Amino acid sequence: MEIKFLLVGFACVVAGALSLITFVKWREVRALSHWLPTPGKIISSRVEARKVRVSGVGVDSNDATEIRNFPAITFEYKVGKKTFRGSRYSVKENLGNFEVAETLAQFPTGADVTVFYNPADPSKAVIERTLPEGAFKFMVKLSAGLVIAAVVLVFSVGGVLEAIGPHLAKPQNLGAAVMLLFIGLFILLMGFAQKSLAEQAARWPVAAGRIDASGLEAIRTHAGYRRWRTVFRSRIVYSYVVAGQSYSADRVTFGAGVTASLPGLVSGQAQRYVEGSKVDVHYDPTNPASAVLECRARGLWLLWVCSLGFIGGAAFLVGLV
Repeated sequence: MEIKFLLVGFACVVAGALSLITFVKWREVRALSHWLPTPGKIISSRVEARKVRVSGVGVDSNDATEIRNFPAITFEYKVGKKTFRGSRYSVKENLGNFEVAETLAQFPTGADVTVFYNPADPSKAVIERTLPEGAFKFMVKLSAGLVIAAVVLVFSVGGVLEAIGPHLAKPQNLGAAVMLLFIGLFILLMGFAQKSLAEQAARWPVAAGRIDASGLEAIRTHAGYRRWRTVFRSRIVYSYVVAGQSYSADRVTFGAGVTASLPGLVSGQAQRYVEGSKVDVHYDPTNPASAVLECRARGLWLLWVCSLGFIGGAAFLVGLV
Protein backbone atom coordinates (compact mmCIF):
# COMPACT_ATOMS: atom_id res chain seq x y z
CA MET A 1 0.00 0.00 0.00
CA GLU A 2 2.85 2.38 0.80
CA ILE A 3 4.33 1.81 -2.68
CA LYS A 4 0.97 2.63 -4.26
CA PHE A 5 0.76 6.00 -2.52
CA LEU A 6 4.43 6.66 -3.27
CA LEU A 7 3.92 6.14 -7.01
CA VAL A 8 0.74 8.22 -7.09
CA GLY A 9 2.49 10.94 -5.09
CA PHE A 10 5.37 10.97 -7.55
CA ALA A 11 2.93 11.34 -10.47
CA CYS A 12 1.25 14.23 -8.64
CA VAL A 13 4.59 15.98 -8.13
CA VAL A 14 5.44 15.66 -11.84
CA ALA A 15 1.96 16.85 -12.81
CA GLY A 16 2.30 19.79 -10.41
CA ALA A 17 5.62 20.77 -11.96
CA LEU A 18 4.11 20.63 -15.46
CA SER A 19 1.16 22.73 -14.28
CA LEU A 20 3.50 25.33 -12.77
CA ILE A 21 5.53 25.56 -15.99
CA THR A 22 2.28 25.92 -17.95
CA PHE A 23 1.04 28.70 -15.64
CA VAL A 24 4.31 30.64 -15.86
CA LYS A 25 4.32 30.42 -19.66
CA TRP A 26 0.63 31.41 -19.78
CA ARG A 27 1.39 34.55 -17.75
CA GLU A 28 4.26 35.41 -20.07
CA VAL A 29 2.12 35.00 -23.20
CA ARG A 30 -0.63 37.06 -21.60
CA ALA A 31 1.82 39.88 -20.84
CA LEU A 32 3.13 39.81 -24.42
CA SER A 33 -0.39 40.20 -25.77
CA HIS A 34 -0.22 43.87 -24.71
CA TRP A 35 3.00 44.54 -26.65
CA LEU A 36 2.66 46.84 -29.66
CA PRO A 37 3.31 45.95 -33.34
CA THR A 38 5.79 47.69 -35.59
CA PRO A 39 7.32 46.80 -38.99
CA GLY A 40 10.65 45.01 -38.89
CA LYS A 41 13.12 43.13 -41.07
CA ILE A 42 15.21 39.98 -40.63
CA ILE A 43 18.86 40.97 -40.98
CA SER A 44 20.41 37.61 -40.15
CA SER A 45 19.09 34.06 -40.24
CA ARG A 46 21.55 31.23 -39.65
CA VAL A 47 22.37 28.12 -37.64
CA GLU A 48 24.26 28.69 -34.41
CA ALA A 49 26.00 25.88 -32.52
CA ARG A 50 26.03 26.26 -28.72
CA LYS A 51 27.27 24.25 -25.80
CA VAL A 52 24.40 23.07 -23.61
CA ARG A 53 24.77 21.57 -20.15
CA VAL A 54 23.49 18.02 -19.94
CA SER A 55 23.15 15.35 -17.28
CA GLY A 56 23.94 11.68 -17.43
CA VAL A 57 27.63 11.84 -18.37
CA GLY A 58 28.78 11.72 -14.78
CA VAL A 59 27.25 11.62 -11.32
CA ASP A 60 26.09 15.12 -10.38
CA SER A 61 28.36 16.57 -13.06
CA ASN A 62 28.35 20.34 -13.50
CA ASP A 63 30.76 20.36 -16.44
CA ALA A 64 29.15 17.98 -18.95
CA THR A 65 28.01 19.67 -22.14
CA GLU A 66 27.00 18.75 -25.67
CA ILE A 67 26.79 20.67 -28.94
CA ARG A 68 23.29 21.58 -30.13
CA ASN A 69 22.14 23.66 -33.08
CA PHE A 70 19.82 26.62 -32.66
CA PRO A 71 18.17 28.99 -35.14
CA ALA A 72 19.86 32.37 -34.67
CA ILE A 73 17.46 35.05 -35.90
CA THR A 74 18.39 38.74 -35.68
CA PHE A 75 15.83 41.35 -36.62
CA GLU A 76 15.71 45.14 -36.77
CA TYR A 77 12.80 47.45 -36.02
CA LYS A 78 12.05 51.08 -35.26
CA VAL A 79 10.11 52.65 -32.41
CA GLY A 80 9.73 56.34 -32.99
CA LYS A 81 13.02 57.57 -34.43
CA LYS A 82 15.15 54.96 -32.68
CA THR A 83 16.28 51.71 -34.29
CA PHE A 84 16.53 48.52 -32.23
CA ARG A 85 17.84 45.03 -32.84
CA GLY A 86 16.51 41.87 -31.26
CA SER A 87 17.39 38.17 -31.28
CA ARG A 88 14.53 36.60 -29.32
CA TYR A 89 12.29 35.74 -32.21
CA SER A 90 9.67 33.66 -30.36
CA VAL A 91 8.07 33.09 -26.99
CA LYS A 92 8.46 29.34 -27.59
CA GLU A 93 11.29 27.60 -25.77
CA ASN A 94 13.93 25.91 -27.91
CA LEU A 95 16.25 23.40 -26.26
CA GLY A 96 18.29 22.93 -29.41
CA ASN A 97 18.21 20.60 -32.44
CA PHE A 98 14.50 21.32 -32.83
CA GLU A 99 12.84 22.79 -35.94
CA VAL A 100 16.05 24.56 -36.93
CA ALA A 101 15.62 24.31 -40.70
CA GLU A 102 11.89 25.09 -40.44
CA THR A 103 12.54 28.24 -38.40
CA LEU A 104 15.21 29.50 -40.80
CA ALA A 105 12.82 28.93 -43.71
CA GLN A 106 10.09 30.81 -41.84
CA PHE A 107 12.35 33.79 -41.10
CA PRO A 108 14.82 34.11 -44.03
CA THR A 109 17.33 36.96 -44.21
CA GLY A 110 15.76 40.08 -45.69
CA ALA A 111 12.15 39.11 -44.95
CA ASP A 112 9.75 41.78 -43.73
CA VAL A 113 8.07 40.87 -40.44
CA THR A 114 5.85 42.36 -37.79
CA VAL A 115 7.70 42.88 -34.52
CA PHE A 116 5.94 43.17 -31.17
CA TYR A 117 7.76 45.36 -28.66
CA ASN A 118 7.31 46.18 -25.00
CA PRO A 119 5.98 49.77 -24.78
CA ALA A 120 7.62 50.15 -21.36
CA ASP A 121 10.99 49.00 -22.74
CA PRO A 122 11.14 49.06 -26.56
CA SER A 123 14.47 47.19 -26.56
CA LYS A 124 12.52 44.04 -25.67
CA ALA A 125 10.69 42.50 -28.61
CA VAL A 126 9.62 39.26 -30.28
CA ILE A 127 8.24 38.28 -33.66
CA GLU A 128 6.05 35.41 -32.42
CA ARG A 129 4.20 36.23 -29.22
CA THR A 130 1.85 33.26 -29.06
CA LEU A 131 2.27 29.53 -28.60
CA PRO A 132 0.86 26.93 -31.05
CA GLU A 133 -2.91 26.63 -30.83
CA GLY A 134 -3.98 24.17 -28.18
CA ALA A 135 -0.59 24.12 -26.41
CA PHE A 136 -1.98 25.14 -23.03
CA LYS A 137 -4.89 22.71 -23.25
CA PHE A 138 -2.46 19.93 -24.12
CA MET A 139 -0.28 20.65 -21.07
CA VAL A 140 -3.31 20.74 -18.75
CA LYS A 141 -4.64 17.48 -20.18
CA LEU A 142 -1.17 15.92 -19.91
CA SER A 143 -0.89 16.87 -16.23
CA ALA A 144 -4.35 15.54 -15.39
CA GLY A 145 -3.88 12.43 -17.52
CA LEU A 146 -0.60 11.62 -15.80
CA VAL A 147 -2.22 11.55 -12.38
CA ILE A 148 -5.29 9.61 -13.55
CA ALA A 149 -3.14 7.07 -15.42
CA ALA A 150 -0.93 6.60 -12.36
CA VAL A 151 -3.91 6.00 -10.10
CA VAL A 152 -5.52 3.53 -12.51
CA LEU A 153 -2.27 1.71 -13.20
CA VAL A 154 -1.15 1.50 -9.59
CA PHE A 155 -4.44 0.26 -8.20
CA SER A 156 -5.14 -2.12 -11.10
CA VAL A 157 -1.65 -3.57 -10.77
CA GLY A 158 -2.15 -3.62 -7.03
CA GLY A 159 -5.23 -5.81 -7.46
CA VAL A 160 -3.28 -8.23 -9.63
CA LEU A 161 -0.46 -8.38 -7.10
CA GLU A 162 -2.86 -9.07 -4.25
CA ALA A 163 -4.31 -11.93 -6.29
CA ILE A 164 -0.98 -13.59 -7.09
CA GLY A 165 0.69 -12.85 -3.73
CA PRO A 166 -0.62 -15.95 -1.93
CA HIS A 167 0.80 -18.18 -4.69
CA LEU A 168 4.37 -16.92 -4.25
CA ALA A 169 7.01 -18.44 -1.98
CA LYS A 170 7.95 -15.03 -0.51
CA PRO A 171 4.92 -12.75 -0.84
CA GLN A 172 6.32 -10.35 1.77
CA ASN A 173 8.91 -9.18 -0.77
CA LEU A 174 6.38 -8.54 -3.53
CA GLY A 175 6.50 -4.72 -3.27
CA ALA A 176 10.28 -4.53 -3.62
CA ALA A 177 10.20 -7.12 -6.41
CA VAL A 178 7.72 -5.03 -8.39
CA MET A 179 9.99 -1.99 -8.14
CA LEU A 180 12.96 -4.03 -9.42
CA LEU A 181 10.82 -5.44 -12.22
CA PHE A 182 9.73 -1.99 -13.38
CA ILE A 183 13.32 -0.74 -13.32
CA GLY A 184 14.48 -3.75 -15.32
CA LEU A 185 11.73 -3.30 -17.90
CA PHE A 186 12.51 0.41 -18.19
CA ILE A 187 16.19 -0.29 -18.85
CA LEU A 188 15.19 -2.93 -21.39
CA LEU A 189 12.99 -0.39 -23.14
CA MET A 190 15.89 2.08 -23.22
CA GLY A 191 18.07 -0.54 -24.86
CA PHE A 192 15.54 -1.29 -27.58
CA ALA A 193 15.05 2.45 -28.17
CA GLN A 194 18.80 2.99 -28.63
CA LYS A 195 19.01 -0.04 -30.94
CA SER A 196 16.10 1.28 -33.01
CA LEU A 197 17.75 4.72 -33.33
CA ALA A 198 20.97 3.14 -34.59
CA GLU A 199 19.07 1.08 -37.16
CA GLN A 200 17.20 4.17 -38.38
CA ALA A 201 20.43 6.18 -38.61
CA ALA A 202 21.90 3.55 -40.94
CA ARG A 203 19.22 4.59 -43.45
CA TRP A 204 19.81 8.34 -43.03
CA PRO A 205 21.42 10.31 -45.87
CA VAL A 206 25.14 11.08 -45.63
CA ALA A 207 26.81 14.48 -45.80
CA ALA A 208 30.50 15.28 -46.06
CA GLY A 209 31.83 16.48 -42.74
CA ARG A 210 35.01 17.68 -41.08
CA ILE A 211 36.44 17.06 -37.61
CA ASP A 212 36.77 20.50 -36.00
CA ALA A 213 38.08 19.37 -32.61
CA SER A 214 39.31 16.05 -31.27
CA GLY A 215 40.63 15.25 -27.83
CA LEU A 216 39.73 14.52 -24.23
CA GLU A 217 37.52 16.54 -21.93
CA ALA A 218 37.92 16.62 -18.15
CA ILE A 219 34.66 16.55 -16.17
CA ARG A 220 34.24 17.08 -12.46
CA THR A 221 31.77 14.66 -10.91
CA HIS A 222 30.35 14.48 -7.43
CA ALA A 223 31.85 11.61 -5.46
CA GLY A 224 30.20 12.10 -2.08
CA TYR A 225 29.58 14.78 0.49
CA ARG A 226 31.75 17.77 -0.52
CA ARG A 227 33.96 15.46 -2.53
CA TRP A 228 34.69 15.73 -6.23
CA ARG A 229 36.71 13.70 -8.65
CA THR A 230 37.81 14.26 -12.22
CA VAL A 231 36.93 11.85 -15.01
CA PHE A 232 37.70 12.02 -18.71
CA ARG A 233 35.73 11.41 -21.88
CA SER A 234 36.49 11.77 -25.56
CA ARG A 235 35.15 14.91 -27.25
CA ILE A 236 34.78 14.89 -31.02
CA VAL A 237 33.24 18.00 -32.60
CA TYR A 238 32.44 17.95 -36.31
CA SER A 239 30.66 20.15 -38.83
CA TYR A 240 28.64 19.39 -41.96
CA VAL A 241 26.46 21.21 -44.47
CA VAL A 242 22.86 20.36 -45.42
CA ALA A 243 20.85 22.49 -47.87
CA GLY A 244 23.37 25.31 -47.63
CA GLN A 245 23.27 25.51 -43.82
CA SER A 246 26.27 24.57 -41.69
CA TYR A 247 25.62 22.46 -38.60
CA SER A 248 27.87 21.24 -35.78
CA ALA A 249 27.54 18.16 -33.57
CA ASP A 250 29.54 16.01 -31.17
CA ARG A 251 27.58 12.75 -31.13
CA VAL A 252 29.73 9.89 -32.37
CA THR A 253 27.44 6.98 -31.47
CA PHE A 254 24.11 6.47 -29.74
CA GLY A 255 24.00 5.37 -26.13
CA ALA A 256 25.50 6.65 -22.92
CA GLY A 257 28.84 8.43 -22.91
CA VAL A 258 31.84 6.58 -21.53
CA THR A 259 34.00 8.20 -18.83
CA ALA A 260 37.10 6.96 -17.05
CA SER A 261 39.46 8.15 -14.36
CA LEU A 262 42.47 7.39 -16.58
CA PRO A 263 42.67 9.35 -19.87
CA GLY A 264 44.20 6.42 -21.74
CA LEU A 265 41.07 4.33 -21.29
CA VAL A 266 38.91 6.72 -23.37
CA SER A 267 41.42 8.07 -25.89
CA GLY A 268 40.50 5.65 -28.68
CA GLN A 269 37.92 7.87 -30.38
CA ALA A 270 40.22 10.88 -30.41
CA GLN A 271 42.89 8.78 -32.11
CA ARG A 272 40.44 7.56 -34.77
CA TYR A 273 39.00 10.99 -35.52
CA VAL A 274 41.94 13.32 -36.06
CA GLU A 275 41.27 17.06 -36.12
CA GLY A 276 40.96 18.31 -39.69
CA SER A 277 40.12 14.92 -41.20
CA LYS A 278 37.11 14.31 -43.46
CA VAL A 279 34.23 12.13 -42.23
CA ASP A 280 30.83 10.89 -43.39
CA VAL A 281 28.04 12.33 -41.28
CA HIS A 282 24.67 10.58 -41.05
CA TYR A 283 21.95 13.19 -40.50
CA ASP A 284 18.23 12.92 -39.87
CA PRO A 285 16.45 14.05 -43.07
CA THR A 286 13.48 15.29 -41.04
CA ASN A 287 15.77 17.17 -38.63
CA PRO A 288 19.20 17.92 -40.17
CA ALA A 289 20.42 19.36 -36.85
CA SER A 290 20.50 15.80 -35.47
CA ALA A 291 23.44 13.72 -36.68
CA VAL A 292 25.81 10.88 -35.78
CA LEU A 293 29.10 9.53 -37.10
CA GLU A 294 28.67 5.82 -36.32
CA CYS A 295 25.31 4.08 -36.73
CA ARG A 296 25.53 1.95 -33.62
CA ALA A 297 24.50 2.07 -29.98
CA ARG A 298 27.44 1.89 -27.63
CA GLY A 299 27.11 -0.09 -24.41
CA LEU A 300 23.96 -2.01 -25.35
CA TRP A 301 25.34 -5.14 -23.69
CA LEU A 302 25.51 -3.26 -20.39
CA LEU A 303 21.83 -2.32 -20.64
CA TRP A 304 20.91 -5.95 -21.37
CA VAL A 305 22.95 -7.15 -18.38
CA CYS A 306 21.49 -4.53 -16.03
CA SER A 307 17.97 -5.28 -17.18
CA LEU A 308 18.47 -9.01 -16.69
CA GLY A 309 19.97 -8.34 -13.26
CA PHE A 310 16.98 -6.31 -12.05
CA ILE A 311 14.41 -8.73 -13.47
CA GLY A 312 16.33 -11.69 -12.03
CA GLY A 313 16.54 -9.91 -8.68
CA ALA A 314 12.77 -9.43 -8.69
CA ALA A 315 12.24 -13.14 -9.37
CA PHE A 316 14.68 -14.05 -6.60
CA LEU A 317 12.95 -11.83 -4.02
CA VAL A 318 9.61 -13.57 -4.47
CA GLY A 319 11.15 -17.04 -4.60
CA LEU A 320 10.69 -17.81 -8.28
CA VAL A 321 14.38 -18.67 -8.66
